[in-house]
Amino acid sequence: MKKQNRIAFFNILSVVLLNGISIFTSPVFYQLLGDSGYGTLKIYNIWVSVIAIVFTLQTQGTLVNARVEYREEEQEGYQSSVMAMSMTSFLLCSVLVLLFIRPVSGLLKLSPVLIILMLIQAFGTFAVSFLNTKFIYEFKAGRNMLTSLVVTVVSLVLSIALILRLPMESRYFGRVVGNAATYGLLGIPAAIWVLARGKTLFRQDYWKFCIVLAIPAIFHNLSDLILGQSDQVMLQQMIGEAEVGQYSIAWNLANVMFVIFGALNKTWCPFFFDEVKQGKRDAMMKKTVNFLELYTVLSVGFILLVPEVFHLYTLGKNTQDNTMLLPIFVSSYYLNFLCTFPVNYEYYHRKTKVVAAVTIGSSLLNLVLNYVLIGAMGIIGAALATALSHGTQLTLHYVYTRYLLGKEDYPFGVRLWWKSAAAFFLMVALVYLTGSAWLFRWGIGALLGVWELLRIRKRKVLI
Repeated sequence: MKKQNRIAFFNILSVVLLNGISIFTSPVFYQLLGDSGYGTLKIYNIWVSVIAIVFTLQTQGTLVNARVEYREEEQEGYQSSVMAMSMTSFLLCSVLVLLFIRPVSGLLKLSPVLIILMLIQAFGTFAVSFLNTKFIYEFKAGRNMLTSLVVTVVSLVLSIALILRLPMESRYFGRVVGNAATYGLLGIPAAIWVLARGKTLFRQDYWKFCIVLAIPAIFHNLSDLILGQSDQVMLQQMIGEAEVGQYSIAWNLANVMFVIFGALNKTWCPFFFDEVKQGKRDAMMKKTVNFLELYTVLSVGFILLVPEVFHLYTLGKNTQDNTMLLPIFVSSYYLNFLCTFPVNYEYYHRKTKVVAAVTIGSSLLNLVLNYVLIGAMGIIGAALATALSHGTQLTLHYVYTRYLLGKEDYPFGVRLWWKSAAAFFLMVALVYLTGSAWLFRWGIGALLGVWELLRIRKRKVLI
């Protein structure tokens, strides 16, 4: 039990370091870059994520399946082989981009220099993610945390040093170079280290196993990115960079809950796959109930406190209209969290094509809703479009796993989570109804926090 708590603690801390610090430093960059510069930075980062997903084939997503499929002594060979596949794919795609860099630059509305930096950062991001995933599923939480700490600190220090040397209109470039240099300098050695450990560049059965799982996962991850961030790209195209900056600063604060979800999910998933494989259903369900309870309490506490926190987060700038966005953002993340249970069940049974199909359908719906609702309601419409799309995604995944997959032992029925979901959305309504009654909301949040701490103390495990 102590080992499980230690693994959970370090995995959560590593994700918070890698993603959370950027959230908490966002107000600083928002003030330094201004609305337009901050908006340009957000659009750049979205395209980095697209390249990292498509060009590298997202082979790190197959590492957990490889642990089920292959013996322990084959793991490093598999990892180096699929890393070589990712590097080959990335190199070929990058050459194409560089050959047509002018048209690509015009299409994305970003300079050629930014396109080159985008490629560097995208590969580094993939390599660091590959290393983190490897450490998580090998239960090497200390190494995972150290990797995250180095990336976070170096990127932050270098970015601020560069920004302070640039004029206001080009300060965003300092943050871009800081990120690209950090991920490039750390990601490339990480990739080489994986290759050196496994000493396998090509093995046909490894590549075949990986491709079958990875290709649908690319469409899933890309569609998930569209589902989560197409609102910002469409705001840029339909309204402008300044509105993207205003929207993104609220999105960044709400993203705290996505970071926490990712940290808890990366802690829960290895145990889920391991315990299902070993037939330990009761142990798996106990961790699932703890996961569900903890994330629900954290989400409720966040939305109860966030209106006032947002005012401090933006240093009093640009808070009046955008406060209304925050409960909608967190609702999207909560619906995405509920998708975790059917999606991971589908991954365990290798139904990656279904995962991809559902995400693609939801992302296409999101594009349509964005177009309609942004035109009608502006930034509020963009947030609502994402929440409605995540609700559709959850419904489709649940219907498939519960009624169409053909597995009678599906453990994550509505009875598991409907009370938690009802409590969460009741609190969302309460936030909108209570308005400026912050003392009432903070009092409920404090009581809820104490209750959950006592629950954790009683069960002696976080998850």
